[in-house]
Amino acid sequence: MKTEWLHTKDKPDLLDAEKQVDCRFTGAFSEALDFIMQYQLMRPELWRRFADLYRIQPDAKHGWSGEYWGKMMRGATWVYAYNRDEKLYAILRESVLQLIGNAEPCGRISTYAQALEFRGWDMWCRKYVLLGLECFWEICPENDLRETVKAAMIRHLDYIAARVGSGIGQMCITNTSDAWKGANAASILEPVMKLWKLTGKKEYLAFADHIVRSGACAGGESLFELAYRDELPPYRYPVAKAYEVMSCFEGLAEYYRVTREEKWRTAVLNFAHRIVTVEKSIIGCCGCFEEQYDGGALRQTATTHYWIMQETCVTVTWMKFALQALRLSGDAVYADCIEESFYNAYLGALNTKHVASVARIQADAKDPRKNGNLPTPEVLTFDSYSPLLAGERGQMVGGYNIMPDNTFYGCCACIGSAGIGMIPKAAILHRADGVVLNLYFAGEMSAQTPKKQTLTVHTDTTYPYGDGRIAMTLSLKSPETFTLTLRVPAWSRETTITVNGERLPVEGTGYQSIPREWRDGDSLVLTLDLRTQTVLPPEGSCNEDDFCAYRRGPVMLGADARLGKDPESAFAVAHDSENRVPGAVLAECPEIPDAKVAVALPTTDGKTVRLIDYSSCGKTWDKTSRCAVWLPNGRCDHVITVTR
Repeated sequence: MKTEWLHTKDKPDLLDAEKQVDCRFTGAFSEALDFIMQYQLMRPELWRRFADLYRIQPDAKHGWSGEYWGKMMRGATWVYAYNRDEKLYAILRESVLQLIGNAEPCGRISTYAQALEFRGWDMWCRKYVLLGLECFWEICPENDLRETVKAAMIRHLDYIAARVGSGIGQMCITNTSDAWKGANAASILEPVMKLWKLTGKKEYLAFADHIVRSGACAGGESLFELAYRDELPPYRYPVAKAYEVMSCFEGLAEYYRVTREEKWRTAVLNFAHRIVTVEKSIIGCCGCFEEQYDGGALRQTATTHYWIMQETCVTVTWMKFALQALRLSGDAVYADCIEESFYNAYLGALNTKHVASVARIQADAKDPRKNGNLPTPEVLTFDSYSPLLAGERGQMVGGYNIMPDNTFYGCCACIGSAGIGMIPKAAILHRADGVVLNLYFAGEMSAQTPKKQTLTVHTDTTYPYGDGRIAMTLSLKSPETFTLTLRVPAWSRETTITVNGERLPVEGTGYQSIPREWRDGDSLVLTLDLRTQTVLPPEGSCNEDDFCAYRRGPVMLGADARLGKDPESAFAVAHDSENRVPGAVLAECPEIPDAKVAVALPTTDGKTVRLIDYSSCGKTWDKTSRCAVWLPNGRCDHVITVTR
């Protein structure tokens, strides 16, 4: 069903993500979704455990188990919007009713006891309560239940807004947490704006104004103003915790959409651009240093930087924030970022072997504070950390909490479903003159034309693991003139586009617009350049002369110890002056049969070395599959001359 918000104005986004689309994908997307459904979203007992936390209220000063339910509910509702699985809906419905049933008479829904509220991670967790309920409200077809959910959200936020704000006797939002200068608490801005759009209550907009004025930072300069002026990179902000700060800027994007204060659009886009240029890693994540910004683009090859890691919470939040930036800017670079993150950091975090998470338990065994009270091993659908240099996947469980029943869970596992759920939201977008195709999966996508016809794009492709040919056939009831826009990724050096067999000019990379009269049955073929390329660290990087990486389209290639070569040893791969790898070919990989793609690369000694897609590397979660994406190059430049 189409969601009708109370307050709807002309859309401020250059690319519209709110018009209804319908997608059906196969391949890597479908495989990942099936796995997440089976091992996480379709587990009623897991939902009951999370909702029951609001009755038990186990969190104290630094607890955050209250985030689990809302994180997973948001992702699950996005998945339901895609697959319309009624068994999933029934599980979500039951969980929402359980959660609402745990609300206190005053409207409070918290895993903190009232005597302990408004400290630690309480507001952060309440944010996720609102987000989860808002997302369920959007997909709920039952009017009575929608009203029940809406009433619960209003009572929940009314309780907060009466106690937090700029008024006499109220707490400043940034003083409701003693973590990260209150940025975690200020991130409630996003669901506050969504509930304002639903209700129009002036108290909610006043609350949002207070949050923005607070700058999401206690005792320091406003993070929002710093981004607006664009004088400092994010790692020099008073708060550099990547996940929490990005969540605040997600809220600022929603605030801009309501207020239309142009400075806040500028702030959001300045911040997003800084992440791309200063913080983003080669696998599409950021916040490498203990989940904090640290100039990670230049530090991702630092061998002495022990905690170089890519947290799954940060990956998914960056994907979501990149979609915000894409909508506001219309800049294809953010669609490139989403694709890069999905095929590398995100799919790499999937616990595809269903391995029980034991690393944190082993650490707890050495902690005298646990007094031998160790939790039961839990199989998590997502792991938390992905190495860039030689290491093992999932060294620890991020956002780890022991439950009252002596099981445990982690924040990265909970947020994972939002990563798969947002992909259909990003794959096809609208703009005033037509439709924009951002992501290419085998299957079909449907959207509205400017004259409100349904346009369906049927896609036949093996991209990105096979070849770069993406063949599309259009279904359209009547001929119509509009612009169909295709994204050409920045890494595609030689690209071709044909319409009904006629080759069209391609102007570099980014968005390629094709205005014409489109008819039912029109054929369109986009061919992207998937030749293997050497990727060098950005100029000025730590150890920039010592490492290089290899990509095949959006897929980063990695070394895995199971292929017989230590990922810490030198990889002397020959490349040409344009950093292409002539002679690189697809290869068999019997040692790792579930690798999505394997490539044999020629070395300078006349041999070959095999690499596989980084997302398949390290998937024993122990030293037998130590892996890396940044590979030692032997301290020399192996450039060959190729006659073309």
